[in-house]
Amino acid sequence: MEPFVNNIRGIFGQKGEVWLDRLPAVVSSLAQHWKLKNIAPVPNMTFNYVAKATTESNHPVILKISCDAELIDVEKHALAYFNGSGSIKLIDFHALHHALLLQQALPGTTLKFLYPHQMDFVIDAYSTVVKQLHRPLVGQHPLHISDWLTALDKVPKGKLPENFLTKAMAIRDKLLASSSEYVFLHGDLHHDNIIQHEDRWLAIDPKGIVGEPAFEVAAFDFIHLSEIDHADCKALFEARVKRLSFNLNLDPERLKEWVFVRILLSAAWWVEDCGDPSKDVHLAERLFS
Repeated sequence: MEPFVNNIRGIFGQKGEVWLDRLPAVVSSLAQHWKLKNIAPVPNMTFNYVAKATTESNHPVILKISCDAELIDVEKHALAYFNGSGSIKLIDFHALHHALLLQQALPGTTLKFLYPHQMDFVIDAYSTVVKQLHRPLVGQHPLHISDWLTALDKVPKGKLPENFLTKAMAIRDKLLASSSEYVFLHGDLHHDNIIQHEDRWLAIDPKGIVGEPAFEVAAFDFIHLSEIDHADCKALFEARVKRLSFNLNLDPERLKEWVFVRILLSAAWWVEDCGDPSKDVHLAERLFS
């Protein structure tokens, strides 16, 4: 719980302190509202309160509560849009407490658990989830990947290598200008956000954003932390790009360009949050220098 508490205090300040103080009462209120029992917080909470629970009919569910009304509303919108196609199902939403009641995946193993020692299986399972998630756009959606990518323009001078940042902005502009296929994206589809439910793999924690499919797939964890300094790092990257591109009918060169942009976007967000972008910078150096 300590990292979770520290994250809430660090991000939300006094508002976070008040929310943390009220959290036990909110959990109790929601337990009564949804008739939940056996509420057990998960050990790896980061920015939201997340707990496993069961309904009065002993159906396993997930209770998720956020301090950020806007973010949880975006997730609710995304889950409702996917409606169980490649994603966990939304059961109910409580606006007052910024809470979601979700389907619980069983056994709940993440793709990260199989990575990188079962890489081909991971790539193929990931591809299946992407195919299920991505459908033609229906309705209006306020958030576009171009909104996220403005973070590259806001990096203070000297915080990231200037050559990488300039290159990322140029590639971003080129890719945005030439995008022709837009779909509703998960937005943060890395290995830890795909979990096993019976014999299927489902996405969790969607951000919900409009963009091209290659931007989504560029969030794939192409290189494991243990592989970054291997001599064959670039070869591994190329092979994985090739397999994913084939599975999803993507242009491999365009996918690689989006990977570079997303690495720098991640670094820019670290800078924005007063964190350490060095891992992202090192990955960019290994793959694109």
